[in-house]
Amino acid sequence: MRPSHRIAAVAAAAALAAVPGAAGAEDAAAGEPAPATGNGSWSVGPANRSKALAARPHFAIEAPPGATVKDAVRITNLTGEPITFQLYGADAYNTPRDAGFALRTVDEPRRDVGAWIALKAGTLKVPARTAREVPFTLKVPADATPGEHIGGIVALNTTIESVQESGGARVGVRRAVGARVYLRVTGPLNPGLRPENLTVTRTEPLMPFLRQGRGTIRYSVVNTGNQRITPTARVWATGAFGRRIKQWPDRRLPEILPGQRTEITLPWNGTPPLDAVTVRVELTADGGIRARAQSQFNAVPWAALLTLLGTVFVLWSVLPRLVRRWRERAGLVSDDTEALG
Repeated sequence: MRPSHRIAAVAAAAALAAVPGAAGAEDAAAGEPAPATGNGSWSVGPANRSKALAARPHFAIEAPPGATVKDAVRITNLTGEPITFQLYGADAYNTPRDAGFALRTVDEPRRDVGAWIALKAGTLKVPARTAREVPFTLKVPADATPGEHIGGIVALNTTIESVQESGGARVGVRRAVGARVYLRVTGPLNPGLRPENLTVTRTEPLMPFLRQGRGTIRYSVVNTGNQRITPTARVWATGAFGRRIKQWPDRRLPEILPGQRTEITLPWNGTPPLDAVTVRVELTADGGIRARAQSQFNAVPWAALLTLLGTVFVLWSVLPRLVRRWRERAGLVSDDTEALG
């Protein structure tokens, strides 16, 4: 049976701040947990390392290359039974289709901030209705690139909670919860966006001027900079002579992490049956960021035209013979006419 697991991650605020150092591991009462994400059975979040009234919703760290930062993560068992967790650091990424925030599983390679996190404990048994804090260090490599590096600290239940069928194999499902880690390596921030792979696919109706055609617009949004960014996408289509034939509502996309991409799909009901069409995508974000892409196609009702040509050919080649045969049967063709024919 092949194990797999799912990860939830803490919702993030936009601002980054320096994180104070952490003390050693300690048990804590579960009655007053810090803001953390959870699945109803356990939660994971930053330990409250100060007497500030507002607890941290996530780890936010700013450090230069080569620095070492110490902190602690808090795991809270909300159930009536003890749970044993596997703890690890993970890199973050955007899911391809909806740009959701996700963390890599324990079996996936760690190449960024997930690899820079070292937890004091790799496994942790948390008693029922108890919270426990585990110290960790985040060592920034000396050659780390400036900008934001985003990941998380994951608590994976070592117990298989359910079994699912996948591709003819039985897969054991283990649940996991992750707290986000936002690291900003000191240096210049260079935000950037790029739309890529803009394509339009269409389905032509047999009678294009009586029935609407349907199409689908697909494009990718790529964060080319070193800072997470929340863009707004604007898509419109123009026909011959630049007239606007379609405008989609502006869409605010989820936060795209540095180096990540997501695919956007838009339905298009009522594609033009006959036109020279240009589809444009414009991405904008705070700070005057703007990027565009376009794709052109000629809308020609080929199916209808081929059907019409086929009908004309049949009528031109077959109809005279049918008429002649009918006239012969009706006795309308004389012998002289036949001889001349």
